[in-house]
Amino acid sequence: MSLAQRAWIEEWLNWCVHEFGLAPIVRGPVLPTSGFLPHGYAGTPTQIADLVAGVCEVMAIVASELTLELFDRANEGGSAERRTERVVGHYRVKDGQTIIGLDRTEAADARYLTAIIAHEMSHVRLLGEGRVDPDRKDGERLTDLLTVFFGFGIFTTNAAFRFGAAARGWSVRPLGHLDDRMLNAARNDGAARLGYLTQREFGYALACYAWLRHEPDPSWAVHLNPGPREYLRQSLAFMASESVPGVLPTRRTGYGHSSIRVEPKTDRPRHRPARGAHPPDAQDNRTD
Repeated sequence: MSLAQRAWIEEWLNWCVHEFGLAPIVRGPVLPTSGFLPHGYAGTPTQIADLVAGVCEVMAIVASELTLELFDRANEGGSAERRTERVVGHYRVKDGQTIIGLDRTEAADARYLTAIIAHEMSHVRLLGEGRVDPDRKDGERLTDLLTVFFGFGIFTTNAAFRFGAAARGWSVRPLGHLDDRMLNAARNDGAARLGYLTQREFGYALACYAWLRHEPDPSWAVHLNPGPREYLRQSLAFMASESVPGVLPTRRTGYGHSSIRVEPKTDRPRHRPARGAHPPDAQDNRTD
């Protein structure tokens, strides 16, 4: 992975710590086996609403202030081009009300749905709270990264690469000035990728998360799919050769400090920067 990719991930995690505090990192990741998922989950509307409420609680969002809409893509009409799009969720604001839409056809898999919900709730924390410009070209990538910061990285990383036999040509199209959450158009050897960060980038982001938690060999890695688990392992090996636990290794002038240091049992940063101080946009010259 390129220096630009590593620096972008680290600088935005730096920004997340100063913007939201260290509590999400200190708390640790949400595990699929931790009792977070509803017992006897069958994808009912009530269970979906409970799952949304659970994600909101972890991400410090007041669920009662949101409107949840469930839609069924399988029953939607429209053009052939429209039907090839897979809108699995969306975030929008209408008449001052925040609306989260979720596709019921994706609701059978609680882990997959959790990843979608976490992404949409990251929109609430970033766009709904006015923390970033909705026109940032790397806004969706930042939204994926925020799911890792708030502890849902296992879910979103595993959901980022799902094998399937879907048709080519899926696309991402904006809804007004906000982006829908859609299945990314990229396909590779029969695999469709959900998300905006690559597996390798998710692996590095999770490694940064673990490194800030002083976890050079995190036990929760067993919950990751083999691909991102290996990327996590490689990234942690790189960090061990370049830095010490709690200190991210990449140095580059950008937002705030060139790196952040997290001490065990620390739960708040020493200061918070002025709103609007952001790292640069993501670089276009990404390599995997």
